Amino acid sequence: MSYKQLSASERQQIFLLRYQQHLSLRAIAQKLARSASTISRELQRNHLNKLYLPDTAHTLARYRRAQSKTPFLKVSEQLLGEIKHGLHHFHSPEQIRGRLKLAGKAYVSHETIYKMIYADHAGMGAYQKYLRQGRRERQKRGGSNQKRGQIPGRIDIDERPVLAGMKVEIGHWEGDTVIGANYQGGLVTLVDKCSKYLLAGLIRNRRSSLVRKVSERLLKSVPREYAKTVTFDNGKEFSQHQKLSEAVGIACYFAKPYHSWERGLNEHTNGLVRQFFGKKTNFLIVKPEQLQRVVDLLNDRPRKSLGYRTPREVFLEQSGCVALQT
Repeated sequence: MSYKQLSASERQQIFLLRYQQHLSLRAIAQKLARSASTISRELQRNHLNKLYLPDTAHTLARYRRAQSKTPFLKVSEQLLGEIKHGLHHFHSPEQIRGRLKLAGKAYVSHETIYKMIYADHAGMGAYQKYLRQGRRERQKRGGSNQKRGQIPGRIDIDERPVLAGMKVEIGHWEGDTVIGANYQGGLVTLVDKCSKYLLAGLIRNRRSSLVRKVSERLLKSVPREYAKTVTFDNGKEFSQHQKLSEAVGIACYFAKPYHSWERGLNEHTNGLVRQFFGKKTNFLIVKPEQLQRVVDLLNDRPRKSLGYRTPREVFLEQSGCVALQT
């Protein structure tokens, strides 16, 4: 039987069984139907500063696995030469793939050829000029809709530091808006990825200038060194991210369109906020103290993923602050 990677839920069970029930490695292995060596290797490889947390462990494992994969490994020198020859004669990647298949030769998909060009694999970047469109980047599918809601100076999440996505230090935030019924006001929400600490502010509308001002005020409520990065979705309300970056000293990034899982914590936290402010809420009549009460309730709620500590406890512990401004 081939080896199956540990899942996020299994890592959660390892944490609970080892550090709360204090079971042996062999006992944990029996409960998970895994070998004891698998459990031992997991605890040794996926801890950070001798601390094993399931979310962090899962992120580390996924990152290590991604790094171990060598791209374009199956593309031989001969195949690479034939692809370059076709491109030099202005054949499209799809035409090259089709001709190779027709001739009974080894081939790769046209998408792989595009990826090799834009990754400049083995000097393939030089052949970009032979493409019909000559674009510097591969155009996304559904291209006619890609111009909608473009954000000036947008920096993609792929350029975000790896550490920002690993939940191992505070100061890396995810941001979004929560909108009231019939667009009657809303909220700006910012959540720290490591501690799950929530900041939220009321907005009358989603104008980019107002969203930027509220985001700036919220981020300035924490020590400057703990406002390192923030990742937004692609709404136009975040188009003044460059001004926000200048005012706060924070690096702003954007998730890929329709990739809500890249900001999963923020999406989940907005769901928790909705428990108190349903979709029929008119935020224009919500008072700041009402919102602050909800924010405090969520920041003081024990979280299983934090070892049943609260977001406020984790944030204050890592920042060394006595208290945070409200």
